[in-house]
Formats: sequence, C-alpha cells, structure tokens
Amino acid sequence: MAKLTLNRSGAGWLAGVGLLSASMLGLEIALTNVLGVLLQYHYVSLLISLAVLGTGAGAYAAVRFGGKAGRMQAAAPAGWASMAAGGYAILLSFVLARFPYSGQLAFYALLCALPFLLFGWVTGRALASGTAPAPAVYAADLLGAAAGALLGYILTERLGGFAAVFLMSAPAFAAALALFAGGRGMRRRYAVLAAVLLLAATPPAFETARQLDGWQLDFAAFHGAAPDKTIVGTLRSDPSAHVVSTHWDGFARTDTVATADDSRRMLFVNGGAGSYMYRFDGSLSSVAGLARDIEFLPFAAGRADRTAVIGAGGGRDILYALLAGAKDVTAVELSSGIVRSMREQADYNGGLLDRPGVKTVVGDRRSVLTRSAGGYDLIVLDLVYSQVGGMGGQALSENYVFTREAFKEYLAKLAPGGRLAILSHQGIEGVRAYYTGLEALMSDGERTAAEASRHTALLLATDQSSSPQLTLSVIQNTPLDSSQLNLLQTGARSLGLRPLFLPGSDEELLKPLVQGQVPFDRFVRDSDYAVHPVKDDRPFFFQVDPGLPPALGQWLAAAAALTLLAAFVIGIGEYGPGRASRLRAGKPRLKSYPLYLLLGIGYMSVQTALIQKALLYLGSPALASIAVIMPLLLGGSLGSAAAGRFRLPAYAGAGAAFAAAVLLLLAEPALSDSLLVSGDSARLAFVGVSALLLGLPMGMPLPSGLREDDRRLPGSSAFFFAVSGLAGIWGSLLGSAVSMTAGVTATLAAGCLCYAAAAAADRFFTDRRKDK
Repeated sequence: MAKLTLNRSGAGWLAGVGLLSASMLGLEIALTNVLGVLLQYHYVSLLISLAVLGTGAGAYAAVRFGGKAGRMQAAAPAGWASMAAGGYAILLSFVLARFPYSGQLAFYALLCALPFLLFGWVTGRALASGTAPAPAVYAADLLGAAAGALLGYILTERLGGFAAVFLMSAPAFAAALALFAGGRGMRRRYAVLAAVLLLAATPPAFETARQLDGWQLDFAAFHGAAPDKTIVGTLRSDPSAHVVSTHWDGFARTDTVATADDSRRMLFVNGGAGSYMYRFDGSLSSVAGLARDIEFLPFAAGRADRTAVIGAGGGRDILYALLAGAKDVTAVELSSGIVRSMREQADYNGGLLDRPGVKTVVGDRRSVLTRSAGGYDLIVLDLVYSQVGGMGGQALSENYVFTREAFKEYLAKLAPGGRLAILSHQGIEGVRAYYTGLEALMSDGERTAAEASRHTALLLATDQSSSPQLTLSVIQNTPLDSSQLNLLQTGARSLGLRPLFLPGSDEELLKPLVQGQVPFDRFVRDSDYAVHPVKDDRPFFFQVDPGLPPALGQWLAAAAALTLLAAFVIGIGEYGPGRASRLRAGKPRLKSYPLYLLLGIGYMSVQTALIQKALLYLGSPALASIAVIMPLLLGGSLGSAAAGRFRLPAYAGAGAAFAAAVLLLLAEPALSDSLLVSGDSARLAFVGVSALLLGLPMGMPLPSGLREDDRRLPGSSAFFFAVSGLAGIWGSLLGSAVSMTAGVTATLAAGCLCYAAAAAADRFFTDRRKDK
C-alpha cells in the first residue's frame, strides 16, 4: 500500500483540477440545454462532442508545448487559464443569446470548444507537473465533474440555460484561486486577489444581467433556423405575435406566444413542437367548436368517461376529452415548464389543469400510466414530439412511449371496451404507431391478424383537408361495433379523411396479412420506410428512414476527419524529423496505445448505453443523463483513489469493470418489469446505485496505467490522458450507432468487451515484457 503525501503545490493542483472540472461538466450540461433551443436536437450532441474533444487536444498541447519539467510544476499559468475559462463562460452566455446564428454549426463548435481546450491544458499540466500522482489528479477530476454535473442541472432547472452557462464561471474562478494559492512568489498575491475579486463579483454581475434581461432570445432574428423551429415562422409571419412567458427546466425551454388570434396561444418546447392553449372561461360551450376538428373524431368514437391524456401540452386534448363526456381526466406531462406556463396563465385557459375532474401529473408519461390503477375508457397518445434529446444523442424523450412493450402496457390499463386513440401529424409515423398497436393486440397469441384487425381503424387526412397527412388510429381491446364504424365512416367523409383501414369496408391495407399470405414481421418490413414496431432495446420510433440518420453519419465523418488530423499533428509533433519529444526520446510501453484507446471507447460506450436505459425508467433526457453521469463520475473518483492507494494494476480495474458491466447486463432485464411499476424514487435509486457501483471499477484502470507510464517515462501521462479522451469521442459516436442498429444492450455489451480486451492486453504485455 502506498501512502499519498502532497505539498501545498500538489494540493493546489488537485483543488484546481477538481474545481475546473466541475465548471466544465456543469457548462456541458447547460450548453446541452441552450443548444437544444438554438439547433435541432440531433446536432446538439455532435457539437458537445466536438467541443469536449478540446479536452484531449488541450491535454496534448500541455505536454507538447509545456517546456521543461521544472516549468510544468508552476501552477500560475494554469491559474490564468482557469480564470480565462471562467471569463469566457460569461461571455459565451451573452453571445449565444444575442447572436443566434443557428445555421452555422462549425461556428458553434469552435465557440464552445475553447473552455474545454483550456481545461484539457490545465489537466495535462497537472499530470505532467509531478507534484501529484496521476490517480489523485484523475480522482479530483472525476469528483469535481460529479459535483459540476449536479450543479449544472440544478442551475438549469431553476434559472435557465443561459444563466447556468454564466454561473458556471464561478467554479472556474475558484479553480484559479486554488492554483494561485498553491504557488510561490510575490506575484502570487496579486493573482490571488484578482481571482477573489472575480469570484466575489460573479453573483452581483449575474443579478444585474438578469434584471437587464441580458439573455433575452430573439427568435425572429434567427439565421438559417431549422424548419422544425416553428416559433421562428410564427413570430415572423404575424407582426403582433410576441412571447408572453418563458420557463426553463432541466427538460427544455417553454415559450408561450400570443398572436393576432386571441382565441388561442401557442406553447413551444425548445422553439418547436408547438401545442395550442385555448381561451377557456370554464364553460364547454365556449370551446364547442373544437368538436368539429379532425382530431376530435377518435374521442367521439366510444365511451370516454375515464380518459388518460399522455402528453397534455397546452391542454387541447383535455378539452377534447371533456367535450366527449369525460368525467375523470388524467393529464400527464413530462415538462414542468409547460405545466408552470399553463398555471401561470390560468386566467386565460380557465385553470384547465386544475379543473374539477382533471388530475395533472408531472412525470414520465409511460411509467405514470403503468403505475396507475387502470380502468381507462380512452388513452390518448399524441405523436407530436418535443425535439428534446439528451447527452446520449439519439433517444428522444418520447421514444419509449411508443414501443411494443409500452403499447402492451397501455392495453392492459384499458377497461373492457376501452381504446387507444393515436394522433400523428406525420403519416409514416402514424402508420408505424398503428402497426405497433396491431402487434400488441396479437402479442398474447390469442388473436390472429384477421381477428386483431377487427379491433382497429386507421384514417389519413388528405391534402384537401384542414390537417394534411394527419393520421388517426383507434386500437380497441374489443372489436369495433357497428355504431363506432358508422361514426368513423361518416366523420371521414365530412372531414376529408381517407380510411386506410376500417373493418368490413376498407381492408386493402392489411389484405396480405389478414389472408395469411405473409407473416406480420415480413409484412411490416416490406416498405421503403421503417414502419415496423420498435422495442425497448431499440426504441428509436421517430427514425423512419432506413439506416443511420444523416446527422449521425455527419458525426462519424467529422470524428474521422478530426482523428486523422490529430494523428497527423501528433505524428509530426512527436516523431517528425528534427522534433524532440518525450515519446521519441523514451520508450513508451507497447500496451499503452491499445490500453487507452480501449478504455476511452469502452467508458463512453457504457455511459451512452446507461443513459439510454435510464431514459426508459426516468423519462426525461436531462434527468436520465444526470442520474447516470453524476454517480458514474463519483464512483470513478472513488475507484481512482483506491487504485492509487493500493497500487492496483490496470488489468485488475479493467477486469473488475468488465465483471460489473456483465452483472448489470444480466440483472437489468430481470428487474425491468418491477422497476417500471415502482415509484420515481425507487427507479432513480436503481439507476444511481447501478451507475455508482459500475463507476467504481471503471475509474481504476486509466489512472493505474497513467501512473505506470509516468514511472517509466516521466511526463507521458498527460499524452496518454489525451489519447483516452480522443478515443472517448469514438465511444460516444459508435455507442449511438450500435444502439440504433443492434440495440442498447449490444452497446453495453460492446463496452464490456472493450474492458475485457483492455484487461487482456495489459495482462498480456505485463507477463511478457517486464519493465526494467
């Protein structure tokens, strides 16, 4: 067992790295929220990944251009870099709000990368300083990141994304203070004073900026806005349109817009996914005109006494249910920002969410329904998606609401004769949801395709209707009766709908299936689009184009180009003619390169899979991300400290990580059904404890390897830390690609294999190449 002793300089480095790491992880959380408003959701993870790539680049720059070992021990330059990172975060919060050049992805990537570059440079210098061992530096990094993740989430939830970006400057200034305090000389006093003044000035500066509305976002000024940022067109097309209120939460930003039409307002989530809030005086006669809407038809097609609305939004579906005669409405909404907006404007909407007979629940839409007593006459699913993704990349918050397992749960919660009503504003997605419901009816093996089809209806709004491409699906647990079919046929004729399937009259769509000519799986896959049902392990419902989404292809291409560039720069810098470098002068261990590449890819693959799985249990992308990342980092910090204290070899930690991940792979499917019906606290505890226990061994192999490499070749730990960081980007990207093509479980298994391969490589070379 090794005893760790630190001088003042070493303690300053550890405190500085930890505090700056907190600032950067909190900044990453806040930027994910902010960029989700400015950009399409699938570009957010790309830009964050490219920005975090700066950490690896900064660590390499520290060791390549850091100078002699004696100079690397000086903490003052790192202090100034930390101070610069904090000041830049403040500036960045205003630039993103005031200059929303939303079409310039490269601009955003470069803009967001600088603070992470500075953080990588500081961490690289800390590793190369020799004043603190690599395991201690890595433990401080992870511990600070865990605290920063929680702080970033809390600030975003309570104050909003731009404010959180601003306030994440404070830990960076504190890092500068710690680094300056650990130095020597007279100039240190002035540097400490500067850091203290900046830290003390941050709260009043923040309050002043908030009072002056310094982060007001002008959507109408967006340049190159994506088509699904529909708030932009709404504000530009109507001179009287204006934002009435804005609410941020950890999920997204919600804006309420009033237009010239005073009968309704629009709620936008992250600038898109609009839903209507109607002027309502409490009397249903004031909104009786809604009964003529196309969307009202499935509400009228049967009993609706007890109704559940999944995704309440601005409350239109609640009004439909009340007009259809509902006496008991459960309205489930994931976004607390939408609920706050509705309640804040209760004088306009008649206090709809708190009306007698209406119960509003803020929470994960699927689990709320799964944990309910059931007995619903009608469950309404609206396929308007929120466009909110998380740090995991491709899993929208709604995906798990539309899987085959979810539809089976919904059917189990219906009263006899109860039905699902599915509304989609995109025809292909509507067909996919219909097929998912049809399969759910057949899943128990008691109904043939022909029998199950009698329980369903699918209608498509024509281009001449008021809502082109809208699809209405009805999935009932008993066959549709003649009165329901007559109502649907009459409604279709009067509203401009084309029946794609109605039992007894319009059956051409399912003819090959109903007649037994093809099995269900082959039938739904015989299409130019992906309309087959999705499952919980591959829940990407809204990915209807075959293959990987274009955005992910762009991710991979950008990562490949940057990897080649990094390899070229490192190759020239370390091994080019006339170049002096530690790596060229020394003899790095042969196993080091594959070890750190595998650890970087493996860590991010496991993290990506865990976030995707957590989304099933927690619903919100932001909550799923923080519930995984924070305990994973905290466990990693404890593991790194243990690896340093007990001088564990890298293969021991990698092997333990492999074993822990395998255990999770086996345990999670067995516990899944029980977790889905458990309370919020139990599900959150399971995710957090699992991540903590998995993070413990995952935090061991990297610092163990860095310590051994530094012993053999002083100063090389910063370089290999950079290699691991660059590899981590590939772990994130490949994790998303594998999840979409083979499933989330396959991604977790791939991460397991990376740790197994890392353990084998380290052990193999340890046995056959003894260090002299």
